[in-house]
Amino acid sequence: MTNTVHGPLRYAHDEGHTDVCYTEDGTKFITCGADGDIRIWSSTDDSEDPIHNCIGEWALSVRHKGNNLYVATSSNDIQILTLPEGDRDGVLDRFVAPINHIATAKDSKLIALAGEDMEVKMINLERENKEVTIFDGFLGPCLCVAISPNSKMLAASSGDTKLRFWNIETTEMLKEISCFPKVNSFSNAKNLCRIDFDPVKGTQLAYPNEQSVIILNTSDWSTQAVLACENVFSAFSIVQYSPCGKYILATTEGGDFVIWEVSSETMVSCSKHEKSIAVCGLMWNPTGNGEIVYTDIEGQLGVITGAIKTNPQRTDEAETISNDGFDDAVELEGIQFEDDDEDNENAVSVEKLKRECMGSPDLELKNLEERSSHTLTPRPRTPEIPLQPPFMPSSTPGHLDPRYLCWNEVGVVKSYGRQADETASKSIEVDFHDATFHNNMMLQNYQDYTMGALSTAALAVASSSQIHVIPLAASSKEWLLKMEEPEEIVLVASSENLICFAMANYIVRVCSIFGIQRCVVSIPGPLVSMVAFKNILMVAYHAAGVRKGDQCINIRLMKFEGTSVDCKDIGSALGPESTLMWLGFSDVGTPAMMDSLGMLSLYPHNSNTWIPFCDTTRHVSFYTVQTNIAIILNYCRHQIYLMVFFVTTVFETNQTVGGIKCKGSMYPGFMPRPTMCEIPLQPPFAEAATEKTQMEMNLFTWSVLQVNDTDKKFKETALKTFALACKNDLDQRALEFMEILANPQILTLALKYASKLDKRRLVGKLMDIATKLSDESEDLGVAEISTPEPATVKPVYRKLSLSAAKYSRNKAQKTQEVSTPVVLQKSHVENRTPSNTDHSNEEAVSESTINTQVSFKLLVIFTYPAHTLFIQESLFPEEEPKNPFLKSLKKQPVNTTPNPLSLTDRTAGVVFEKENKKNGETGEKRKLCDLESTKKGKQRKLDSFKFTKHS
Repeated sequence: MTNTVHGPLRYAHDEGHTDVCYTEDGTKFITCGADGDIRIWSSTDDSEDPIHNCIGEWALSVRHKGNNLYVATSSNDIQILTLPEGDRDGVLDRFVAPINHIATAKDSKLIALAGEDMEVKMINLERENKEVTIFDGFLGPCLCVAISPNSKMLAASSGDTKLRFWNIETTEMLKEISCFPKVNSFSNAKNLCRIDFDPVKGTQLAYPNEQSVIILNTSDWSTQAVLACENVFSAFSIVQYSPCGKYILATTEGGDFVIWEVSSETMVSCSKHEKSIAVCGLMWNPTGNGEIVYTDIEGQLGVITGAIKTNPQRTDEAETISNDGFDDAVELEGIQFEDDDEDNENAVSVEKLKRECMGSPDLELKNLEERSSHTLTPRPRTPEIPLQPPFMPSSTPGHLDPRYLCWNEVGVVKSYGRQADETASKSIEVDFHDATFHNNMMLQNYQDYTMGALSTAALAVASSSQIHVIPLAASSKEWLLKMEEPEEIVLVASSENLICFAMANYIVRVCSIFGIQRCVVSIPGPLVSMVAFKNILMVAYHAAGVRKGDQCINIRLMKFEGTSVDCKDIGSALGPESTLMWLGFSDVGTPAMMDSLGMLSLYPHNSNTWIPFCDTTRHVSFYTVQTNIAIILNYCRHQIYLMVFFVTTVFETNQTVGGIKCKGSMYPGFMPRPTMCEIPLQPPFAEAATEKTQMEMNLFTWSVLQVNDTDKKFKETALKTFALACKNDLDQRALEFMEILANPQILTLALKYASKLDKRRLVGKLMDIATKLSDESEDLGVAEISTPEPATVKPVYRKLSLSAAKYSRNKAQKTQEVSTPVVLQKSHVENRTPSNTDHSNEEAVSESTINTQVSFKLLVIFTYPAHTLFIQESLFPEEEPKNPFLKSLKKQPVNTTPNPLSLTDRTAGVVFEKENKKNGETGEKRKLCDLESTKKGKQRKLDSFKFTKHS
């Protein structure tokens, strides 16, 4: 038994069928899976991140031949990729059904494809026409295919329970064996029925048959051996020879790994998958070092080492050394060195003395052999992380077809037809979100435009050699600019006033909407992304190389006014080992960015720093229930999530982020049309689920961002936060909160609330803060002004008086009183009527100890963060009731004769006493209306009168 070691499992792909293969030199292995990605891993350095590339919705099989990779994708084709970059290099062929398995010949350029359409296709890669040879006769989907090493025989397993053999030259069927379970499609097959030829002679073929593996002699179709294991109770699914042909590895549906030696038919090792799940892909390392790589149905990758003994055979070298050392050997045939006389104790043995003094020569030769076979451990190399290439915000990669060139708050720009495909029809469509703003557009893409930008003023599309601009206000005034060699356009941006395009030589050209070249600027580094808003251009570029996995990206703001330009560097807010995923402006012009970790940050101009405002990963959920911590950690490491939020725009005024939730992909698909959704802008505070944190997040957001209609909500939330601290007996927190806000209006209401809770010490400290705020306002030299009286008659509660003496007394008293604002609750205001005014005066006196000490002067303007508020005496001013006399006053003509009972003639002896606590005055004469133009007349009848309310 060998010491088989299973390495730790690593996340490779999403849950589903995955496949794996080694490169021909054994230095790398390649995986593909249900997420449509292909990953190239290093077999020598586990710490190196794999190279990955998206090739479709899913991939079923991958094989390496020559300098290319051949992958069976969801598009029913075989895509060709380069190695080691993993870039696309064309399509081998397209078929009517998916390809389930790929096999390559060892000594030729043949490649065989097992199709879902019950056919096996074979293509000779050496021929230019790539003629396809078809082997049919199946009654079910073809599950696996294998080619003999001499390229003379082809074998295939299918879902109709049959194993079939063909002669490749004549395409004649040679043999048919019934041995597999029946299945109607590859996706429903639990048993993959993987077969394999002997890699040395090709005269044997091994195939799984329930709980055993059968070795078939292809010369006479006899069963050469039947291999089984008493510890295995599941059916075998995959069988594969080792590169030397001496061993066979088989795996079961339950995750068992069994290795036999073919010649002796003995079991070498037996191990099991740590989760006891089925293995769907495996391969031996072609170098013969005993290493095996495999993938399971959950998309995990594992490596087995020490599967077989790999002692090197050096008989030829030993013979060479022996011959070189003893060319002139002496003839010693007659001497018997080993024939020692053991009975004679006095006999001297030379060999015995050598062994006692110098040790055994066999042991010395063995140590020498081990030292000669030992290789120096290679020095670990630092993985090279490339700089992030340029990208257009809210666009999809160029290898997708069709793809989005731009998706923002104005509309969507779509591109159909791949640039590499010269025969396909290419077009660009523009869909506007608001059909009343502009009709949808469509233009033929004859120039292979690969970049696009859309704004409310113009549509800009560009290729690497020219830019084409269509003003939306006058589409017939379109214009274009062609670049000279060797200039190359890499980025395009459009706004209400600017058309900008960046070059590969770090130069940005700025034009107007109708084609005036306004400016040209130089960027101090490789460009990453670019976006424009009104007269402002924002450019992201590499300020330095990659340091410890972190991209050193800086962002520069440039403002164009007339013919001048002003710039400012604002840094960036990238997370550790992350890349820039989105760059843009909010609807009010605040710079915004999102990294590959899903954190959206804004740069408010009044804060002068990047502030994280939305963790998009908190608003997307995993669509699979069976997850473990290892998978999640690998997601975070490779920046891959089961669901990603594709940002299109930021609505700062509504405090939301608009975008698309992408399931199982980094980018939205085309069919069906993706659904837009919005997630809230919430800074990532700790314990975000609690009510206290929710209120704190809202206060911070409303203070920093330009959110609509937040004045009333801000005051209400601040008072709730203060009340929550008071109810929990956290007076120091409540006091600290008022010190942070420093708002006289909120402080006045906080004093009122604290006095009701009988928190005297807190009230005293709050009064100290109020005094301090009042003194600071005086030190600033803010002029105190009186509240202007409106010109029209306003309905207030007044009291009628008959005596002129009382009128004169109230007037004299009014000049002596100090205006003290009193904050009244809503219930007090509603209950105050002319009949209970005297009682309300008593209530005001009882609170005079507080209100007189906290008498705030009415300031011109008090500046609060992100808002400009006018200080009033009440937080929620009540609307005064309408004057029932105002309408009649305007309609009725002026009386020429005075009426002693007139309510509109101030000479009739009627006096109004004003009790408006909000203005801090106890009495005031009612102002004359514009219609009252009569002169004062003599009072004829009553000196005074008084209305009495009867219940």
